[in-house]
Amino acid sequence: MAWLTRWYANECNGDWEHQSGIRITTIDNPGWNVKINLYGTLLEEVHFPPVRFNVDVPNGDPTQRWYMCRVADFSFIGSGGALDLDVILGIFREWAEANTPEDDQV
Repeated sequence: MAWLTRWYANECNGDWEHQSGIRITTIDNPGWNVKINLYGTLLEEVHFPPVRFNVDVPNGDPTQRWYMCRVADFSFIGSGGALDLDVILGIFREWAEANTPEDDQV
């Protein structure tokens, strides 16, 4: 989470944060939904190979591990089980760091 807050602060330029940003919400599976707007960032046109893990499990068990991440409409979108927020954010971080020049990394 500390890395994500630094990434967000680094993207804030007086304009981006008014139109874009990060949303982390809960879903009723139970679990998490993460949406990170990439428009206007160095990542806006970088290919992201979708990630899926255990997504066909029955809903309702808060201990069940599952997650899926993709990029669509200039946004990183991740969903996962109640215990998988750190996994989703870790997937975003790994992809972002691998596709950001070292001088621009947070």
